[in-house]
Amino acid sequence: MAPADPPDDAPARAREDEGVVRPDDLDYTASERVAELDEGRYVVATDNDESPSVDDPQDDDIDERGDLARQQMARYVSDRDADYGFALTAAFDGEMAHYEYFSDDVATAFGELTSWYVDQIDTDASTHEALAILLLASDTQVAYPTKALASVLNRHELSLEDSIADLVNALRGEGLRIPSDQPEE
Repeated sequence: MAPADPPDDAPARAREDEGVVRPDDLDYTASERVAELDEGRYVVATDNDESPSVDDPQDDDIDERGDLARQQMARYVSDRDADYGFALTAAFDGEMAHYEYFSDDVATAFGELTSWYVDQIDTDASTHEALAILLLASDTQVAYPTKALASVLNRHELSLEDSIADLVNALRGEGLRIPSDQPEE
């Protein structure tokens, strides 16, 4: 980056003292191979160009890159003979994690995605409990079909004649599980 030799205008003593580094010698911003983007953010030319380019990408370039990324992902998924899929890279507590999944079933793909995400976060709760907590905490409204409640009532051997208190008592141990026919973890 910055030249290894002290600047020509440095005192002779500084040029002669080997192993002594002055603050001015550490100022990499003086190099013509360095350009400042923002305060504390710099671009360093790594090729043979003397000065790096700090031009912001044009919106058209970003749109074109987004289109290209979508096309590449569509090709990537279709090469795996699946209708749905994802390839994710995410950071969790400073660690990078990567996961891919492909399926012809959109519900299965979504379930795999959410389960993988929950498995990456640090929690003492089961995957099903953590998913429910995250969904509730996100203020995302979910509308279940009426038959989902019917399956809960059937699982606990309740009927329309039973009270809400009976339902609450039946759900005390495991909580409300929808769909109710899924095995417990």
